Amino acid sequence: MLRFGDGTPFPLDEGFLELLVDAVSACTAMLAATAEREERHAHARKKQHELLEEEAKLERFEQTVRTAAATSAPVHRPKPAPTELAFRRTVVAMQHALKHSREQLKLAAEANAAELQWTESAQQVEAAAGAFFDRHVLPETVWSWSWDATPGKPSFEATARGARFVAEFALEPDVLWRAPIRIAALAPGVVMDLPRRRWFGKPTVAPTLLDRYVLVAARCDPEGRRLEIQEHAGAAPGWRITLPRDGAASATAFDRRGRAIAVEPVTPAQCAALVDAIDRRLNERLAERRTRTVSVNGLPVSRIDDTTVTPRALLDEIGPVVREIRARSCVPGELSLKQDVAIGVREELFVPRAQLAACYASLPPQYRHLLDAIGVGRGLTEVLGDCSSEAPAAVPPPQIPLHPTPPQIPLRPAPPQIPLRPVPPQIPLRPAPPQIPLRPAPPQLPPRSLAPPPTPRRPIAYTPTAPVKSLRAIPIQS
Repeated sequence: MLRFGDGTPFPLDEGFLELLVDAVSACTAMLAATAEREERHAHARKKQHELLEEEAKLERFEQTVRTAAATSAPVHRPKPAPTELAFRRTVVAMQHALKHSREQLKLAAEANAAELQWTESAQQVEAAAGAFFDRHVLPETVWSWSWDATPGKPSFEATARGARFVAEFALEPDVLWRAPIRIAALAPGVVMDLPRRRWFGKPTVAPTLLDRYVLVAARCDPEGRRLEIQEHAGAAPGWRITLPRDGAASATAFDRRGRAIAVEPVTPAQCAALVDAIDRRLNERLAERRTRTVSVNGLPVSRIDDTTVTPRALLDEIGPVVREIRARSCVPGELSLKQDVAIGVREELFVPRAQLAACYASLPPQYRHLLDAIGVGRGLTEVLGDCSSEAPAAVPPPQIPLHPTPPQIPLRPAPPQIPLRPVPPQIPLRPAPPQIPLRPAPPQLPPRSLAPPPTPRRPIAYTPTAPVKSLRAIPIQS
C-alpha cells in the first residue's frame, strides 16, 4: 500500500513517480518543439518581409527602364538607328532578367512558407505524447480492447480513455494470438450451460465442455465483454457470449452462416475462469503496446495547430496530485511517497525536485512557468504544507520510526540591547560683550608741502659807486 509522506493513504498505484518523471520529460520535448517552431516562424516572417522588399525593388526597376524607353520612342524608319536597337535589346534583356528573378523569388517564398507551417511541430508533439503513453496511462483511465482472428480481417488493438486524453494502440500478437485459440490452452475444464442445436425441434440448453472449441474473437469496452466461440476455425457454428456491465449475461447460438438461432441466459460465474485467463494473457500484450494515435479533447494531436495544448492538458491532469504530494512531503526539495513493506516497516520512494527542474531548465521562461506551476520547480527547498499532522495507523502494531528525529536545539538568545548614552543638554553660549564706540577721528589737516619754505631776503642798500671802466682800456701787465 502506498502512502503520502505524512502517512495518509495514497489513492493511486505505485508507478506514479515514474509517471511524473516521464511526463516532465514528454512535456519538455513538446514545449521544446514549440519554442523551436516559434523561433523558426520569427525567422520566416523576417525572410518574408525581405522577399516583399525584393519584389518591390524589381517593380521599381521595371518601371524605371520602361519609362526610359518610352521617353526615347523609336521612329519608324526602314532601318532602325543604333540607339533604337540598343533600347529594344535593353527592354528584352530586362524582361528576361525580371522573369528569372521573379521565378527565384517565387521559389524562395514557397520555401519560406514551408517554414511557417505547424504540421512538423505537431508531429513532434504527437511523437513525444506517444512515447509517454507507450509506458504509462493517466489516472482514472478506462481500457478497451478488441481481438479478432477471423480469416480476412485479423485485428488486435486497444484504446485508453481518460478525462481529456484518448490513446489508441496497436498490439503486436504473439504466437498465441495470431490464430484462433483453443479454449483448453487458456482455461481447461470450463463448462457452461449453452443452447445446442438439435436435428429436430428447438435448440436445448445443455452443459458443454469448451476444451475442444476455439476462441475466434473477443472484445472489452465500457459496456461490457463479448466472446465468440466456434466448434473449429472457419465457417462453423458456435456461440456469442455477451457479459454486459449492467444487465443479464446471455449466449446466442448461431449456425455456420452466422445466423442467430437461439438466445439463452447464462451464469457469469461459469465463464469467470475463461475471462480471467484472457485478461492475464492480454496484460502481457498491453505491456508491449505501441501508440498509434493520441487525441486531446476529441481532436488528434497531429491536427492541433496550437502545440501547447497537449502539454498543458497533460500537466493539468497530474498537477493536483503532484501538489498534494509536495504539500505532504516532510523533506524539503523532494516528492516522496511511502510503501508498506511489512508489518511495522515502510520504505520511502522519492524524486528530487531539482532533478525534475533540470530537465526543463533549457526552455524559455514562459514555458518553464507551466512546469513550475504544478509544484515541481518553484522553491526547491520549501515545503508547501505542514507535515506535523499524525495519520491514523493502518496496521495494529505501532509504527517504528527508522530514524528518530533529533531534538531541536534552541538558538542562543540574543544579547540585551544596551541603551545609548543620553545626549547632554545644550549649554547656552556666552553673551557677546557690548560694543565700545570707536574714538572719533582727528580733524583732517591740510596736506603739508614738501618744498622748503622760501628764505627771506635781506634788503640790500644800494650805494652808488664809481663808474666802471671798459676792460678794453685796462692794460695787461706781463
